Amino acid sequence: MYLYLIRHGIATDPDPFAVDAIASDELRSLTKLGRKKVEQVADRLVKLEVEFDLIITSPLVRARQTADLLLDKQLSSQLEVSQELKPSGNLPAWLQEWEARSIDPNSISELALVGHEPNLSQWAELFVFGKVCDRLVLKKGGIIGLKFEENRLAIGTAQLCCLLSPKYLI
Repeated sequence: MYLYLIRHGIATDPDPFAVDAIASDELRSLTKLGRKKVEQVADRLVKLEVEFDLIITSPLVRARQTADLLLDKQLSSQLEVSQELKPSGNLPAWLQEWEARSIDPNSISELALVGHEPNLSQWAELFVFGKVCDRLVLKKGGIIGLKFEENRLAIGTAQLCCLLSPKYLI
């Protein structure tokens, strides 16, 4: 199984005057440049014949817009939203959510998660090394690819296949 961790594209800056900083952050959308770069990354993935059986995204606007652009390029036909992919989410809770699904694990061979930093790079380190090392950095619109020998996502069992910033894809 392959797991692709995809960071959302460039988003508008946080509103420094927002009364509710969390709600304001959740509503930040992609900028015109952010949208363009995500579309270019998606076009490159199409040329590489990458296809996801399922995309799961954070519910935050910028992540959802990124996931929608991947869908628009027909990189997947299935999209789901997970609260655990919010910046406040955590990997053990997401894994528990994933394992509780009634889906046959063998039916998913390519899975994409669209989310935020530092979560995605920390999750990648947990999957590969079994601990957070704070060494991987995922740029906006970038991708981390992980390979699992069995169709079971487990901490410390992945092989790092790629770490690509958008500039290497477009």
